[in-house]
Amino acid sequence: MERAPLVVLAIVLGICCCFRTTHDNTWHEGPTQRYVATVLGSTIVGVGMVETELQLDDGRVLRANFRDVPATPGRRIVVRGRVTPFDPPRNPGEPDQRIIEHEKGLDGALAGAIVLRLLPQTRASPQIFLARLRALALERLDKTIEEPYASILAGELWGEKSALPLTLRQEFQDSGTVHVLVTAGLHLGVVAWLTILLVSRLPLPRAAACAIAATIVWSYAAFSGLHLPAMRAATMITFALAARACGAKALSWNALGAGAVFALLYDPQCIRSASFAMSFSCVGSIFLTAPLLKPVLERFTALPAVVVEALTLSMATQIGIWPVTAATFLLFAPYSVLANVAVVPLVGATMMLGALQIVFAAVAPIAQAIANLNGLLLQFIVTAVQGAATLPYAHIIMTPPPLWAIIGYDGALIAGTYLLRRNARTAAPALLIVACFAVLWPPRAADARLKITALDVGQADALVVQTPAGHTLLIDAGGRLERGPQTGGDSMAERIGETIVAPFLIRSGVHHLDAIVLSHPHGDHAGGVAPVLRLLHADEFADSGQRYGGFAYNDALAVARDQSVPIIRPRVGAVWRSDDGVSLSFLGPSLPFISGSRNDINNNSIVF
Repeated sequence: MERAPLVVLAIVLGICCCFRTTHDNTWHEGPTQRYVATVLGSTIVGVGMVETELQLDDGRVLRANFRDVPATPGRRIVVRGRVTPFDPPRNPGEPDQRIIEHEKGLDGALAGAIVLRLLPQTRASPQIFLARLRALALERLDKTIEEPYASILAGELWGEKSALPLTLRQEFQDSGTVHVLVTAGLHLGVVAWLTILLVSRLPLPRAAACAIAATIVWSYAAFSGLHLPAMRAATMITFALAARACGAKALSWNALGAGAVFALLYDPQCIRSASFAMSFSCVGSIFLTAPLLKPVLERFTALPAVVVEALTLSMATQIGIWPVTAATFLLFAPYSVLANVAVVPLVGATMMLGALQIVFAAVAPIAQAIANLNGLLLQFIVTAVQGAATLPYAHIIMTPPPLWAIIGYDGALIAGTYLLRRNARTAAPALLIVACFAVLWPPRAADARLKITALDVGQADALVVQTPAGHTLLIDAGGRLERGPQTGGDSMAERIGETIVAPFLIRSGVHHLDAIVLSHPHGDHAGGVAPVLRLLHADEFADSGQRYGGFAYNDALAVARDQSVPIIRPRVGAVWRSDDGVSLSFLGPSLPFISGSRNDINNNSIVF
């Protein structure tokens, strides 16, 4: 292996950042008041709902949701709302939302946002200019190609995927191809490769060609929003181009280390982000394993060279990132290698054609011809993604491995490749198998106590009861009081189950529930039940049996019926007993139900 002092420096710097990084906010939630802000960008995220990025005059960038605000980037508006920083982890094992949003360039949210008026003046800045370019590009894509292909292209070209249908976005995640929709190493690498391919045909010195390529790469990163993943990738590519200009090896460990050093110096807290781990695990694994995988594939398969190259990169990538992916997304996608082999080689072509669609949008015949060709490629991508996501066991729920298991796996991968290069053909596979078992089934300390965890779900409650023998009951599942029409795609009540309750259960090693007990059907108690049932299932569903028209409650009943989950109505005097001595004695409700009170639904709750 080559000498890589920058990798060593990056490791030392990363360890220092782990100990020194803090996330204390320098500002706190403020009262509801008026603000003058500049619109940085808007995306339609639902029927009549626009998600907008605003910059206050003090420099803070906030996310706000409005009802149909026709404001273009740079427009000055007067808004009323409550400025709130993003929450730190509120429940055990939760990711830090501040880090996730910080990577997107956001400092907080404007809760309860209302636009009071649009001001006549606008503001100009490079950031706003690029936001206007992205808005124009999206408008031209929408004119030349139908959905969801326009949204997929927006995701490929500048990472904008909020307009993508939730089901399709989930299928990208379940198939292990969601990285296609995030502007990072893959996309900047395509831009660098295309630029070098074109510039190398000009009578220019190698150094000049590499300088032009680096300039275009950074310009593209700026166009995409210059978020941290794009900046990391651009830095690594710049070092690779600099090495190529000097006649050295372009793809090197030092280029990888340089990207890490730059990222850590620019933003020390990025060491705690999942995208940082995935970026460098991906590239590092390619450097380590691709030289070993490619000869094997060439020897034992008769595949074309292009397919071998794609399969090598896909396998090398998945070998490096699957433990981090499991820890981040709480699932393992066994078909991700095949899905990426089908999808990734087409990304460069669809990006290039998408860019041509934007450029020639004013020339309808040319733009439509390009869009027709691109539509065929995008249709193939969607078909491959959906096919991989719907195969049996396409996504396996996985409790995240502990940090020591991931570090041990990475160490075993480095040691295993070293041993294979020295023909240790027995020791290397054995070492890697042990490391994989440690990630998949890490030893965990047994807890023979009755454990009750009250989750912070923002409103109402969600209680997780775990008995000494490992039985698990979920008492309510949080949510939100439902006002106005709700659907499964935009139900705020159900989103709590998807983002808080189900992930907590999976992180706790719970992949199946013995029972769900719903105290009463209000949305702030029933909201998370349907998503949890869909994902984890349950042996029984205890319900008070009251009539209620809320969407979340009726969706929970429908899911329970679809899954043939017995719905029971416990009454006063009923007792549940587990085989490890835990019992639940029900104290309510009783029949006939209370009626005529100020809140009959609450007063007829299940009590135990």
